[in-house]
Amino acid sequence: MGEITASTGSQIFSLVLWTALSIAMVITGSMHIDNCPIEPMIPIYLIVGGVIHLLAFALIPLKLVAAKLAYTIESFLGLFSFLWFISGSVWVFRIYQENPRRCNDLVYKVAFGILIFEYIFLALVFAVVCLVACCAGCLAAADRESPTGNLSPSDEEALK
Repeated sequence: MGEITASTGSQIFSLVLWTALSIAMVITGSMHIDNCPIEPMIPIYLIVGGVIHLLAFALIPLKLVAAKLAYTIESFLGLFSFLWFISGSVWVFRIYQENPRRCNDLVYKVAFGILIFEYIFLALVFAVVCLVACCAGCLAAADRESPTGNLSPSDEEALK
């Protein structure tokens, strides 16, 4: 049997975490579907968002037998999820200043927390991508500045 690497472990942790959050979103939204009169879309945002995440996770086994189909479906789910995230942000943050919110406290706090969690996740992904791009640019620049490139010591001697 193969070893579980740090990468595999973090993927499993991420899958379990997002699955639990998605189930919590569906349950919370379903239990309080009519408990947010100031913004009735917040419980619906939770239900649909949770279902979309769960559908995306259900595609993992499909990738083993029909990768092209799974990636096509995943692309559409990703686009919808991104647009749904923006919509949820509008619905949730628009009533942030309302006091009292006239929305079930649990529903609002779960939706708010999920959105903040996703914003932090997006910021971290963006930071990592920028860091990798900067490192790759520095390595490429350093490689161009070296007149011999990546030659072995014997090749460098031959050039002299």
